[in-house]
Amino acid sequence: MYELKTDVISLKNIMVEKGYKNVKELSKKSGINNSLLEKILDGKIQPSTFIMCKLVVALEIDPNIASNIFFSPDLRNK
Repeated sequence: MYELKTDVISLKNIMVEKGYKNVKELSKKSGINNSLLEKILDGKIQPSTFIMCKLVVALEIDPNIASNIFFSPDLRNK
């Protein structure tokens, strides 16, 4: 069984593409606590469904791309 892991590299790339210079800017736009957002982007914690939705809306991520970002199998933990 595979553990699902957020693809933080893709998430960070989208942040840059959308013009966010830092986590604080995305925190303000998304309404996600800065500290929590940093932990998500560092790969320390998995976001809840509610937080995933906030990120998808704030970053205007296509649903198909979002599913690949948030539900990526972590192949290192087979």
